[in-house]
Amino acid sequence: MEIAKGIIIPVIADFVLSPHILYNEELTGIYFETEDEQYGRITFEKLDALKICRGENLPYISHSDEEQEYPWVYKVENSKWLKERFDYENKNYGSSYEFGGNASEMLADFSHYLFQFHDQFVEVIARGFWFEKDKTNLFKKKLQEEHPLLNLNENNLEKFTAYNLTCQIRRNLKPINQLVSDAKFCSQKLLQFAIELDGNTFIDNSLILSYKKEKLVSTLTGYFGKQIVEFCGIAKFDDVKPYIENYMFEVYERRMKIER
Repeated sequence: MEIAKGIIIPVIADFVLSPHILYNEELTGIYFETEDEQYGRITFEKLDALKICRGENLPYISHSDEEQEYPWVYKVENSKWLKERFDYENKNYGSSYEFGGNASEMLADFSHYLFQFHDQFVEVIARGFWFEKDKTNLFKKKLQEEHPLLNLNENNLEKFTAYNLTCQIRRNLKPINQLVSDAKFCSQKLLQFAIELDGNTFIDNSLILSYKKEKLVSTLTGYFGKQIVEFCGIAKFDDVKPYIENYMFEVYERRMKIER
């Protein structure tokens, strides 16, 4: 049975006004006014599918904790739509899904979310979602600073060398307990690694904190997001350093072959 379980987030949509939905490569999201007369935006991690339907009543049986405030965001458990989307991706792309990934990640990591408004609801299949709020309209504006989908900035930058190459270490400066809490909504970058080449830097690897089937894990990913290694709980630099050094060796070898 499909059940919509309420999720409480710190941004509350106005229950009378309808949202604006923007679909494009960079800023796909739900844009809306909040209950305290400000502006909100919901954006998505690895968006797979989106649909908008008319109606004031949820199309699923809903469940929320008795002591929980009234939600407007839900996660649909036992989702038939998510299974349909997995079947399609697996049949058509299989192991070539997402640049060499595996479509099975959809069943392990993706969720079916529902966002309820006064006379319509928006449903989404995605890896996660994030929320923003501002006094000015966020429609088509850049993501706010420190948005989880953005790369980490160069504050508190560290460096190390291997194989005659220099690699930047960019750390997330948020408190670890906040990152653990925020990872319930979408993945949070713990570390990012950028090799310095010919005066330029390229972020090639990221250490990401997320929940997979309610289990907290840290995943080292490559340039296209392909998983390299996964750790239980919160991983640190020393845990991933051998993998980063191995990648630097591969870069070093490629450059040596070009120079020959």
